Amino acid sequence: MASPTEGRHVPINPTREGWPYAIATTLLAVALYFGAWSIHKATYRDPTDPMFEAKGALPHTSTVKPAPAAPAAAH
Repeated sequence: MASPTEGRHVPINPTREGWPYAIATTLLAVALYFGAWSIHKATYRDPTDPMFEAKGALPHTSTVKPAPAAPAAAH
């Protein structure tokens, strides 16, 4: 009994099938990784850093005092 695929095998050339796309995708992923890493290194500030200022916080050189809290309403 002969194999059902006998005589129908089509050889492929694995040296050209999709390699340009695989290389381009890998290079794009590496470029995006280093881009994100450089932006992170340029903009990240550790919350425990003494020079860190939270959004909405008063600057260290400000002479403005925060408004006092409103008195609690009596029931």
